Amino acid sequence: MPEGPEVEHVRLSLIPIVSKKVKNIKLTELSQKYQKYKNKQKEFNIFQNKKIDRIERRGKFLIWVFDSKEVILNHLGMSGKWLFVKDIILSSSKHAKIILDIENFSKKVVFDDVRNFGQFRIFDSYDAVIKYNPIKSIGFDGLALPFPHEDFLLKLDKPNYANREIGSVLLDQKLVAGIGNIYKSESLYAARVKPTRLVKDISIKERKKLGIEISNILQKALAHQGSTFNIQPFQNPEGIEGSAQNWHKVYGKGTQSCQECATEISKIKQNERSTFFCPKCQK
Repeated sequence: MPEGPEVEHVRLSLIPIVSKKVKNIKLTELSQKYQKYKNKQKEFNIFQNKKIDRIERRGKFLIWVFDSKEVILNHLGMSGKWLFVKDIILSSSKHAKIILDIENFSKKVVFDDVRNFGQFRIFDSYDAVIKYNPIKSIGFDGLALPFPHEDFLLKLDKPNYANREIGSVLLDQKLVAGIGNIYKSESLYAARVKPTRLVKDISIKERKKLGIEISNILQKALAHQGSTFNIQPFQNPEGIEGSAQNWHKVYGKGTQSCQECATEISKIKQNERSTFFCPKCQK
């Protein structure tokens, strides 16, 4: 699933259509095979002839704000991506769910979603989407600069985290928004903290180091346009893949040797999610 850096890169890549008017918004014939899109064309029609004022990101969500009161909350899901294509029929987009025609923009703007986990919700106002619990409950942004280290330490010290494994806790979007399996594993490796350790057993010094590495890893991932591999076929709207996977130290490298000590990288499940780590380097 795209994490904070990938979603932020998508947001930045969509800037060329901001301040432009939506001439037409169409739910594809394919989309009508799925209940979440079925017979929803009328609801989306309210955005026709509306100008896109801005596109915000909250954690892994995109908020589309128009020059009208209604807004769209979009989650990319496992494989959703926005693409700029010249001709939807001839493009590589075979799983298009939504197509936008934008005024004074030469390409179609297409939401393509192979695995169909992407989500769209229409809200009556910006205030309504901000009060929506999955948005309201989101913690501080992991890509925030400067990274709020004190806030991170205070939140991590909450009693409900004390007896939980740190590898599981870092996926809680109420703690830090935008971290998923990839950057959780990489941040813990960089901080030399074993993912199975209980939060209560992690020292203040280690927690501070972890906060620093979370910020470093997420910023580095954004600079490299995110991560792209088979289980996460991430592309930006121009069809460009990320390159962050080229410097991953542990994620996706189970049974391979650690680059630092040559120990075999371990893969475990935490809350049914994959975590990778080095048994020797991480204590």
